[in-house]
Amino acid sequence: MGNGPSQEDYDRSAYSCYQTASEHPSILPDVSIDESLLRYSGLDSNAVLQAQSNKLVSYVPQFIEKIGSMTPIPNAVGLGALVISMIIELCTDAAQTGSDSFSMIRRVFGEEKASAVRDTMTEYLRRHQTFINNNQRLREEIQRLEQQLSNHLTVFRNSLLHDGQMSTRGFKIWVNGASFHLQMLIHEARLNRQADSVNRIRTTTDLYLQDLNQLLEKYRTLEDIFSVKVVALVAGSVGMALYYIVIDKCERKHVRDSSHIGHSSQLNEAFMRLVVKDIRAALENHFINIRNNIDSLINQHGSFTLPRTA
Repeated sequence: MGNGPSQEDYDRSAYSCYQTASEHPSILPDVSIDESLLRYSGLDSNAVLQAQSNKLVSYVPQFIEKIGSMTPIPNAVGLGALVISMIIELCTDAAQTGSDSFSMIRRVFGEEKASAVRDTMTEYLRRHQTFINNNQRLREEIQRLEQQLSNHLTVFRNSLLHDGQMSTRGFKIWVNGASFHLQMLIHEARLNRQADSVNRIRTTTDLYLQDLNQLLEKYRTLEDIFSVKVVALVAGSVGMALYYIVIDKCERKHVRDSSHIGHSSQLNEAFMRLVVKDIRAALENHFINIRNNIDSLINQHGSFTLPRTA
């Protein structure tokens, strides 16, 4: 038997490093569902929208200019609530900063230069705003654009899995695109429910869960995408280490007063198991919650009324 560290030693050191990194979320990779998409994906989306609308009182004229004077606005749930929330955001942000961009799209796609997924999601948000009071035209747009988005997500998934394009940003884009696509299917069913609506959405959700598992395994095994290195700060020092956490070849650093066993592939593998375990739990929970509540989400209805200005 050798005198080197055991697997338990690697697991213990990786856990210590992960606990430290978890205290500083910006250090860890972000492949989460965007906060806006999460907020309006649940069964309380209309209540969330009404709470947000309180900030709109001073901007009612700008809102009417962008959406029209019709009120109440029907189907203000799910993606309908998300679109109205973005219009509220545009009214308030434009008045304050002159911005005309959807912040959810900015957060998810960052500086991505060319993305069919981004373009389709953006086009849908614009078309939804255009036909927010015309259910027939909105259904037609959803049918057209959800098929496009589904195709783009399949191509993008294949590029991440098979064409060497896997990255933290790419993984985040796919996850959010898949969640957005499910919300499109749910909203389409709200507007025109068919006998097979629930089964279609459930099958699509299950396929995305399968894709998610494959993408997580690919992400976990690529050290040039994400790795952790541990080195002593001072030669001969006891218990002091500097953790280099490398995400997409960009180093992020954190200092921890802790015993360590030095960088190795075993340490990195143990660390990545912890990272992926938490990512998997959060993302699977999101998609499983959708799958378990499809019928309730489709049956969710609510309108939006402009807040009183006096």
